[in-house]
Amino acid sequence: MRLNERYMFSMAAAYALTTAILAAFNEDRLDLYLSVYIIEYFVLTLLHSPLKPKTSRMLDATGYALFAIFVIIVAIQVWEILFGGAFL
Repeated sequence: MRLNERYMFSMAAAYALTTAILAAFNEDRLDLYLSVYIIEYFVLTLLHSPLKPKTSRMLDATGYALFAIFVIIVAIQVWEILFGGAFL
């Protein structure tokens, strides 16, 4: 199995397992799902590097976008903790 195939299989397996575990705990917060998926993305990308240069550039761009989303989620959670109310 090539590296990119192993990467995609690992990603799919990790996301499926995470979804099953969170669903088993009756978790319904979208921000939790997204945060865990983003962390899994970065861990699996790190474990399966180095990839081809074109693939690395594409994953870097995806990583920047996912990191921005993660920062927004964390900022909203901090806002809710500090100020005691919903952000939106």
